[in-house]
Amino acid sequence: MGDNRQERIKPEKFPDPNNTHTMNRRRMSAILMPALLFTGLLVAAGGAEEIDPGKITTLTVEQVQNLKPKGDSMRFGKLAELTPEVAAALASQKMELEFTAVENPSVEALKALAGHKAGLSFPKIAGLSPGVARALAGYEGTRLSLNGLATLSPEVARVLADYDGHVVLKNGKQPGSLALDGVKELSAEAAAALANSKAALRLNGLTSLASIPLAEKLGSQIELRLQSLAAISDEVAKALFLSPKAPKGTGMSLGLKQLSVEAAKALGERGRTLGGHWVFHELETIPDEVAEALSARAALRCWKVTKLSDRAAKALNQFFHVHMYALSDVSNEALEMFSKRHTFIIHGLKKLDCVPFAATLMSNNSDFLDLNQLETISDEAAAALAMDCRRTKLSAVPLPSLKSLNSVALAEVLAEGTLPDPRAPRGAAQEARRRKGRLALSKLEVASDAVVRVLATHEGPLSLGLKSLSVEAAKALAQREAETALGTQELSDEAARALAEAKGRISLPGLTKISEASAAALRKNAGISLPK
Repeated sequence: MGDNRQERIKPEKFPDPNNTHTMNRRRMSAILMPALLFTGLLVAAGGAEEIDPGKITTLTVEQVQNLKPKGDSMRFGKLAELTPEVAAALASQKMELEFTAVENPSVEALKALAGHKAGLSFPKIAGLSPGVARALAGYEGTRLSLNGLATLSPEVARVLADYDGHVVLKNGKQPGSLALDGVKELSAEAAAALANSKAALRLNGLTSLASIPLAEKLGSQIELRLQSLAAISDEVAKALFLSPKAPKGTGMSLGLKQLSVEAAKALGERGRTLGGHWVFHELETIPDEVAEALSARAALRCWKVTKLSDRAAKALNQFFHVHMYALSDVSNEALEMFSKRHTFIIHGLKKLDCVPFAATLMSNNSDFLDLNQLETISDEAAAALAMDCRRTKLSAVPLPSLKSLNSVALAEVLAEGTLPDPRAPRGAAQEARRRKGRLALSKLEVASDAVVRVLATHEGPLSLGLKSLSVEAAKALAQREAETALGTQELSDEAARALAEAKGRISLPGLTKISEASAAALRKNAGISLPK
């Protein structure tokens, strides 16, 4: 290449080697050449830098080996075109491939991906020709996700039903899953075709289900998600819940807003013979007859049920594991019954004055327990809860909605710190996190001075919703070194003088009633923040 360049340059243009300017240029070249060579090495190294799949708009076969995904899937967020050559190179990847911008993949590219095993997702495909559907059905991996499809013709449904991917486990193979969560309605013909699917079906967007064969197919799966299906007939319920091929321990995530007695009988019969884990996302009421028909040795979660009668509570007490996320209206008699067992977890309680239930609340229900809605707790129940925490050596769960507190014993437990997971091991790091973490009681408007003194000993940031502040409470809070946020609206001159001596940062964003002299005294402390 150098010889060719010299042939194009005329001889008279060569510089004089004895020229001073030429000699300076040589010296500069000697200095710059190592830098230029080093720069070239950096560029070469840069060409092999790891590539974020989520950011690229084009991809070559050579770049595939340099892809560095985030998480456990390789998500191509901006790649709109997929060539067969690149698809073939990607087929050897060991994680799920998700092409969120590819709308019309070619048959050739899909065939090249057929041997990939870890899962394939095309959420932007809105329509399928039979040819493209056949290419997708030839995929051999564990999961084929086509959640962008809103409708499915009978012909395409028949083709996709041939998808035969599988999951390899130690004890053999399980069918792969075909995800069609964007499909809301299915014709009778399309539903009948999908009923013959070799793979497990995901139809989480389906709003109506009338096909008995499809219901039996869905009921035969180890996992079922029908969160958009608000209602079904009793006939479909029986086909769904009593499918002839129903396995043991099925997980069902359901959007049913009501459950008839006949449907509950079918589901209860399944639970009594096969067990299972049922999640009701939209069910708001469980009448007594339904609860008794449903009763089984299974697991139950209800997100919107707010009330249970004693009769319904007794029936649901037969479940071995229960989460009631919104339940607030339940008698103390029912709570005392629940106190005698483990894992009937009520997350929605707003009031707690049942001492037997409080006395076992942490020890019986610490797994995933939260009391984020609890507003009031009697002194006796608070003392019982504190004793349960001491006895079991479990930290208390946060009580962010608590409005009043008079129990010094519970205040002492709270002051030691809370953890989202009260079962966390009591190692040094966990203890430090507990002690130094924020104690959030921003709704706590009423508390005795004794309680405030104890809460003030918390080593980490503290939020209290106290509307007014006594002198004694102000003195206790002024001794804190960690940050304190107060909901105080009114402050007396005496309390203000005590608070002005604060060692740590204190914010009073809601303060409206205070004398000018007291406000001036507080502003002299640079660590105290007042409303502007």
